[in-house]
Amino acid sequence: MTSPSPVSPAPVSFGVKVRRWLVRSVVVLLALAALGGLLVWRWIRVAPTESNTADAVALFTEVMNGDDERELEALSALAGAMENDPHDGRAALWFGLANLNGLLRHGELPYAIRASMAFERAVELDPSNGSAEGWRAFFAYQAAERRGRDLTGARRELLAAAEADPGFTVFLSTVALADYPLSSGIPQTLLEPLVAAGDCGDGTTTSCRASRLFPHGAEGYHATLGDLRIRLGDLEGGGREYAAALAVPAASSWPYREAFESWVEGADARAATFTDADEANDARPIFFATGERACATCHRRE
Repeated sequence: MTSPSPVSPAPVSFGVKVRRWLVRSVVVLLALAALGGLLVWRWIRVAPTESNTADAVALFTEVMNGDDERELEALSALAGAMENDPHDGRAALWFGLANLNGLLRHGELPYAIRASMAFERAVELDPSNGSAEGWRAFFAYQAAERRGRDLTGARRELLAAAEADPGFTVFLSTVALADYPLSSGIPQTLLEPLVAAGDCGDGTTTSCRASRLFPHGAEGYHATLGDLRIRLGDLEGGGREYAAALAVPAASSWPYREAFESWVEGADARAATFTDADEANDARPIFFATGERACATCHRRE
């Protein structure tokens, strides 16, 4: 009895081979994407510590007042507050602010990614919060500017946010948009809203700005308004605002008083560059409250 001849497997068609290759490729790509996502998540993640929003905000306020050594502790506490109550828009907003502070201090990309995500989340959780939308629009504008993108849409969103929140968002829009050429007409539109934002409701510009979070908010406000007036060529008006900043009672303990007095001495030279025919030579920075001082101008206690 003869053994049956082995049956040769049917040849695999080219189409089947292609489909198998595509499936394997997709599986590999998905695995790589998942691994990449995990690595990015671990790169940007802040390890949370148990906290609630009120305590975490109080801790971050100490950081803003000058306790720099507790910066990471405050960031972790705010991450914990978000984890403790993932529907708390206030926790998300303050987590974004803490990361913005870290970005200004250290210039590292994870801070920027976390800040952007947190501001978006804050608006999603509390769309009626004008401050959250103001910070989101401000940060989005700054990001678009750094990337060299068209700023028309981002500028429109920021101005709309300032109109809806005629307080601190007006300050943000002023700092962001005052460097446009005077010929554009944009810097001129910023003055009236910033003047109006200074009214505390009792005829002063100081009572609503003296707080634990803003120990020198009044000085920072008048310095910024003075800078905008100088930007517009109003040397006399700028001088009045500078004098008002130094006349605030708390200015005697303002850690930036000496630096500001030196800044005031350069007002004539800055104004001259802003009002001559050459827009390319305009003085930079425009504002005292920029660079390393930035937020610290109003927040730092010592």
